[in-house]
Amino acid sequence: MRTFLYVRDSFGENGTEAELLQKSIEDRGDTVVACFADDPAIIGKGKNGGWNAMLANLVNVDHIVVGCAGDLPGRSVTDLLAILSILRDHDVGLRLYQEGIDTDVGPDAMLDLIAVYRAAKLSEAIRRGISKARVAGKVIGRPAMPDHIRQCIQIAVANGGGIRPTARLFGVSPASVINIRDSMLRAEPERMAA
Repeated sequence: MRTFLYVRDSFGENGTEAELLQKSIEDRGDTVVACFADDPAIIGKGKNGGWNAMLANLVNVDHIVVGCAGDLPGRSVTDLLAILSILRDHDVGLRLYQEGIDTDVGPDAMLDLIAVYRAAKLSEAIRRGISKARVAGKVIGRPAMPDHIRQCIQIAVANGGGIRPTARLFGVSPASVINIRDSMLRAEPERMAA
């Protein structure tokens, strides 16, 4: 089967992702006709140049293998459906290597493809938002508990206070009290050994 390979060129442990995928495709008995890659660092007009070049040559191929769902261009399911329409018009199958989804298998594969595509794009948007917030100087995550409250909770737990009553008393979650109690229990054997 003649196959195109498409990746957002990133590096694996033993070489580039494209080289690793090409080897696994050839091990299956398929022939990789060409490899197309786009640099994920490029934003703007030229970011999907490799993808567009690949779509221009669909008459030469039976199948396209993509590294993972996050490598597919677009941001919404509508974009994915447009891609699938183009591939269907050219009678070309799509396979996501990492997720193990092949559109030639049947209609269930299409539903799986849509689900993993949505999850990948959502994850990508969240990572992009977090990095943008960090660049802007914003602190990500829950604020640290003040030391005086932590010490009061330690005293209350050491005196036999329950988890929920202690949490209500100091206005924290029961999980925070449990974490403080567990850290106290871990510290106890270290103090005995010293």
